[in-house]
Amino acid sequence: MKALSAGTIAGMVQGRLDGSSEIIVNQISIDSRTLKKGSLFIAIKGERFDGHDYIRQAVDNGASLVMAREGTTIPGKVPAIFVADTLEALGKLAHEYRKLFKIPVIAVTGSVGKTSTKEMIAAILSAKYNVHKSKGNFNNEIGLPLSVLELEDGHEAAVFEMGMRGFNEISALSRIVNPDIAVITNIGISHIERLGSRQNILKAKLEILDGMDDKGIVILNGDDELLSGLKGLLKQKTIFYGIDENQDVWAYDLTSKGEEGVYFQVKSGNKDMKLFIPAPGIHNVHNALAGIAVAEVLNMSEDEIRRGMEDYTGEQMRLSIEEKDGIKFINDSYNSAPSSMTAAINVLCEIAGERRKWAIIGDMLELGDWAKEAHKKIGRLVSKSGIEYMVAIGSLAKWYVEGANENPGSITVTKLFASPQEAKPYIKTLVQKGDVLLFKGSRMLKLDLLVQELLSEELNKYA
Repeated sequence: MKALSAGTIAGMVQGRLDGSSEIIVNQISIDSRTLKKGSLFIAIKGERFDGHDYIRQAVDNGASLVMAREGTTIPGKVPAIFVADTLEALGKLAHEYRKLFKIPVIAVTGSVGKTSTKEMIAAILSAKYNVHKSKGNFNNEIGLPLSVLELEDGHEAAVFEMGMRGFNEISALSRIVNPDIAVITNIGISHIERLGSRQNILKAKLEILDGMDDKGIVILNGDDELLSGLKGLLKQKTIFYGIDENQDVWAYDLTSKGEEGVYFQVKSGNKDMKLFIPAPGIHNVHNALAGIAVAEVLNMSEDEIRRGMEDYTGEQMRLSIEEKDGIKFINDSYNSAPSSMTAAINVLCEIAGERRKWAIIGDMLELGDWAKEAHKKIGRLVSKSGIEYMVAIGSLAKWYVEGANENPGSITVTKLFASPQEAKPYIKTLVQKGDVLLFKGSRMLKLDLLVQELLSEELNKYA
């Protein structure tokens, strides 16, 4: 981050400074364990921990400035900025800090695919610009401000992800970063348990516009029926992308090469480009189209778009592929929703071809009244896809089994387990060389730990 004085920071957050205004910090931390000497430590009260309990540790580790709520005792006479609410102050600081950068800022939200789309946009833009992007899924009221505060003088563009669980959350994030370009990937049924309907989810996602001015540009997935219905309704210029015809950025002639990646053609304005994504899954084409739309807004050439896309790599637990003893493990265990589950199953089939396929799938959470039918629909898809083994894990996973077993001619062997640990002996006993295993489920089930354990242990000795 840019170096800031204690006096400047206090002014940005409208806080009370106790100590020298000349102290300079060039790093901000909310974690006393990883704090570097000379940093500003902001004491945030979270759901499980209160940073105010770790101020002493932060000071001992070299914090030169502390931000805390009014009334807090700061040990060692370390200079401090006192505010009414440190989380709110973190957002204010990031908002004011963002103003120091006259660069294009892109914000990404949606029910699924936010992180992959953010990564794709950043990869494409990196062919021309020095791009800053939010790490992992730093997309909430803590992670996003911290990502903003990592901007440096050399950055020429920034891509931030915005997540939410309810109303007003994306609005607050948008007002922090004031995006020039907003991307919405889709409107699914994640969080429908909290918001009640897809229309309400759409309303919550559209809060991304709250921090934009009328000169901003909105990029929407035109294949999503709710987003496509916004045509002509927004103040900002709107660009639609998709694989259905009549999109502003349109993909056609999609060809999956399994694990190698996907070839496709794109028409956009007067351009007709043949492109390649070095990642498995047709669903990645939508991520790429969002990236292409952003790149064209920023005047990138066809050659730059192609080079940037070819440098794209996914993230751990998001369709990462490992192999052990001739057995492929597709780890997509970070999170799960009906659309991303469908995409992952399609990738499994594309990669496996004629080899034996396993769908090791856990609960999809926060679906409310939609949960039963959503799980049954995935079970039907597993059966229809000819997947040989379905290992269903969790309290809702019984509906996967019910859906799969509706087809009397199904070749899918279904097995239900309460936890990944209960499922592990079954998988280890039956898996064979040449098999391809997909692991997909909501993060709380910790299927990623199951993947790592299977990779480190001896599997079926008869394989």
